[in-house]
Amino acid sequence: MEIFESFLDGLRRVCAGFPDSRRSTDVDYSMADIGLSAFSLFFMQSESFLAHQRHLERGQGTSNCHTLFGMKNIPTDNLIRLMLDKVSPEAFEPCFNQVIEQLRERDGLKAFQRLGGRTLIALDGTEYFCSQKLSCPQCLTRKRSNGKTEHY
Repeated sequence: MEIFESFLDGLRRVCAGFPDSRRSTDVDYSMADIGLSAFSLFFMQSESFLAHQRHLERGQGTSNCHTLFGMKNIPTDNLIRLMLDKVSPEAFEPCFNQVIEQLRERDGLKAFQRLGGRTLIALDGTEYFCSQKLSCPQCLTRKRSNGKTEHY
């Protein structure tokens, strides 16, 4: 949990620095809570993010957003989109760099090294695209038992 908590602290700091276009200083949701809510969506497989959190609160007395992510308030998915659409993807880069560095320091990626020391990590979307005709220089390839080559 130490790595996860350290990552969340870094993510919280980065998100707190996101541009906030709201004019009022009296806001219900901090940019940190909005950013952490977006990240927490990767862990929750539910049609309605907020409904799922409210269901947990009713049944358990607390929600994943409060216990796992330390959020004070939980915004709606519409507010998350509205606020984060203005944030460039590059703004998240320090978070990812921190995670990779911590994993390297602890040899956490060693088990994923193959093919000449390359680090292979499957992320959501792996093999989302697969074709026998279309490819790019970054595509991986495999030869099927029928002799055909697939690019993914």
